[in-house]
Amino acid sequence: MRLLLLLLSFISFNGACNELKFDGFATLSMTLTDSENAGIRQHITQPHATYKDEIGFSTSSLGFQLEWQATPELQFVGQVLLKDHEEQNIDNALQMAFVRYSPSANWQIRLGRTGLDLFMMTEHRDIGYTYTFDHPPTEFYAIVPHQNIDGADIKYTFSQEHGLLSAKFFAGRSTAPIVSDDNFFWDVEIKSLYGVVLQWESLDWTLRVNHTITKAGNENEQQLQLQAALAQVPDEVWPTKASLLDSLHIIGKRFDYTAIGTRYDNNQWFFQSEMSYIDSNSQVLNDLTAGYIGVGSYYGDHTIMATFAQAKSNNRTPARPLVSTPQLDLLYNTLIRHTNFYLIDQSTFSLTLRSELSESLAIKVQLDHTNTESLPSAFYLHQGLTGSNLDTDFNTLGISLNWVF
Repeated sequence: MRLLLLLLSFISFNGACNELKFDGFATLSMTLTDSENAGIRQHITQPHATYKDEIGFSTSSLGFQLEWQATPELQFVGQVLLKDHEEQNIDNALQMAFVRYSPSANWQIRLGRTGLDLFMMTEHRDIGYTYTFDHPPTEFYAIVPHQNIDGADIKYTFSQEHGLLSAKFFAGRSTAPIVSDDNFFWDVEIKSLYGVVLQWESLDWTLRVNHTITKAGNENEQQLQLQAALAQVPDEVWPTKASLLDSLHIIGKRFDYTAIGTRYDNNQWFFQSEMSYIDSNSQVLNDLTAGYIGVGSYYGDHTIMATFAQAKSNNRTPARPLVSTPQLDLLYNTLIRHTNFYLIDQSTFSLTLRSELSESLAIKVQLDHTNTESLPSAFYLHQGLTGSNLDTDFNTLGISLNWVF
């Protein structure tokens, strides 16, 4: 925030700046689905979802970016994004606000709020015009709520005979909301966040490797209440009580994220793929693998692409207490909503058609077929889960108009 205010104050001195650039981007998105139980959304931070017989517009967004090249070495960047949030405030809208210092062609240092560089599309995932997907694959991009980091990064790039090789190190902290059923809201803090990214780029190829480590920095009120209630249950009534209590203690737990990605594009055919693995010493999110592969072709002003995405965790539903009472049943049902939040086993096959309407305007149509082995799921909001016939197979149609200006 301070960096953004600093940026705006510098901008007022127009006579001192060499170049001021203002850009905007917008996505007008419409979603339809045949799922009655799984409410479709594109990210676990979104508080609104779309169900059968509804038309959803909550995945639409509007963004603005300012870049000021103060000197040949010094640049200020700020980006604001307006989209579906539980809490609409300046901090949530501010996606980026950093100063970039480039002392030479090889070195780059950034300080402030930058994109959390976990993905190939980190820097432009909210700018729909820049990629073919109607939306980034849910199974891969929707798992981690955090999109930016408050901290610093340093990057070194050098030329090789066959391309560019870069190495980047970043460090900082981040907060982002998780929104779930029954008005559940948790502004998740991660601290002691460190990451390394290696990337090689040539004319047709991009190869990328990321490894990030971090620690959980806070707990939500529901976790604290569950801990207090569970602690009062005798061990002989609930033999797995100790492990359940440990799963509720999040602060200080380690989370490791490793990902590899590749893209090939020869201006006729292309494919893009990313795979990730999340490991931790927490039972809530452990041994979760995710990935996707998309293959497409260009036909004049049109692009056709097929994508397969999958995510799977090894989470297990905890054992029930040995005694059944209304109070224990309520405690158990509330607890498994926490421990099973990342109980994920699903895949989606997608077909996408993108058409260029102009140099700055594109329309995309995407049909998804999703198969999930478990509902509820972290990816969705839910309704009507009390029945036995749940929507484990469903289709989603996304239509979006994507504009840069």
